[in-house]
Amino acid sequence: MTRIRPFQAIKPDLDIITSSDVFFGEVKKNYPEFQKGGFFNRLPSEGVYIYRLITKRGVKLGLVACIPVDDYKEGKIIKHEHTLAPKEQKMMLLTLERKAMVKPILLTHPPVKKIEALMEEEVANASPVYTVAFDAGDVHQLYAVTDGKSIKRFQELYEAHVPKTYVADGHHRLATSANLCEQRIKKGKRTGSYGYMLCSLFSTSQLEIHDYNRIVEFDRFSPMVLMALLSRKFNITLLEEPRRPEGKHEVIMVRDEEWFSMKWRPEILKKYKTTVDRLDVNLLNEEVLANVFSVEDIKTDRRVKYIEGPRGIEGVRERLEAFPNRVAFILPPVTWEEFLEITDSGMTLPPKSTWFEPRMKNGLIVYGF
Repeated sequence: MTRIRPFQAIKPDLDIITSSDVFFGEVKKNYPEFQKGGFFNRLPSEGVYIYRLITKRGVKLGLVACIPVDDYKEGKIIKHEHTLAPKEQKMMLLTLERKAMVKPILLTHPPVKKIEALMEEEVANASPVYTVAFDAGDVHQLYAVTDGKSIKRFQELYEAHVPKTYVADGHHRLATSANLCEQRIKKGKRTGSYGYMLCSLFSTSQLEIHDYNRIVEFDRFSPMVLMALLSRKFNITLLEEPRRPEGKHEVIMVRDEEWFSMKWRPEILKKYKTTVDRLDVNLLNEEVLANVFSVEDIKTDRRVKYIEGPRGIEGVRERLEAFPNRVAFILPPVTWEEFLEITDSGMTLPPKSTWFEPRMKNGLIVYGF
C-alpha cells in the first residue's frame, strides 16, 4: 500500500518573480540564494497538493505529497533504471546544501477512478494557491488540500488501491533520500523530516511516455561506409519527407538533411528473446551504438547526445544543426505494457529509454528538511 503524508510546503513568491522561465530555470543551482533572498515562503498549513497542468495536449492532474522512505526500502516503490554513483554524490551535496527537495520524485501507478474523481472534486471546489504560466504556453497550478477529512480520504484511497508505485523520473533523488535517511539512522539520530520524500503521483492515464532519441557523432567514417554498415542491420528506405516511426521495430535516421526508414532485419530480431532485449532502444544501443559506433557506455560517451521526444522533428533538426557531423536516430516510444512488464519482473530498462511528462519544474513546490 502507498502511504501519503501531508507536509508544510514552501512555495515561490510570484509577486517578486519577473520571469517564470528564467527564475525556475535557475532554481536547481541557486535555490539557497533564492531562499535567503525571500523568493520562497512556507504555506501556513500542512496539506497535500493537487498539481494541475494545462497544455495544448490537454489537462493533467496529479497529487504532490510526502511518502515515507520506508516504502522504498520495503519494495513498494519500483525502479526501472540504475543510478550512477557520481550523480548520487552530486545530488547528495546539492540536497544537503539546500536542506530541501526542490523537485518531486515522479511516481506512476495504474489508474484509480476514485482517486481521479476526488482530485477533480477538490479542484472544482477550490481556487489554486498559485498559477505559473511559461513562455511555451504551459500553465502550472497547485491546489492545497488542508482539510483533515479530505486528506484522510486521499490517504485511505492510496492505501486501499495503490499497492505499489513506479519511478518515472527521479531515480537519483530517490537514492539520495534513502541515503540521507540511512546516514541519520547510522549516526543514532532521529530521521524526522529526512524519513520522507517529496513525490508527485500521476496515474498512467495522466502521464505520457515518450521516446528518447539519440544524436551520434560519425566522423570516424564516411557516409557511404556508415550506410553500408547499417544495411547489415536494417532494411533501409529513403523517405520523401520527415516523419516519426510508424510502429515497433522501425527506426528513423536523419543524416545530412536526408531521412531514412530503417526496419530491423529478421536475423537481427531473432537474436533477442525477452521483452526488454527486443525494445528498439536496446536493439539500437547494442547493434548500432555499440557494434557500429563502438560506444561502450551510452551514459558517459560524449559522442552521444540525447533529445526528448516531445521536442519533435523540429527539435531533432535544431540539434543536428548545433552538432554537425552527427546522425540522429528517432525511436518508437516504449509502451506502458512493456514498461510495466519489465519493471514488475524485476528487470531494468536500458539507460535513456523513456521520457515522461508532465515533469514539474524545479522550485514549483519545495519540501524543506
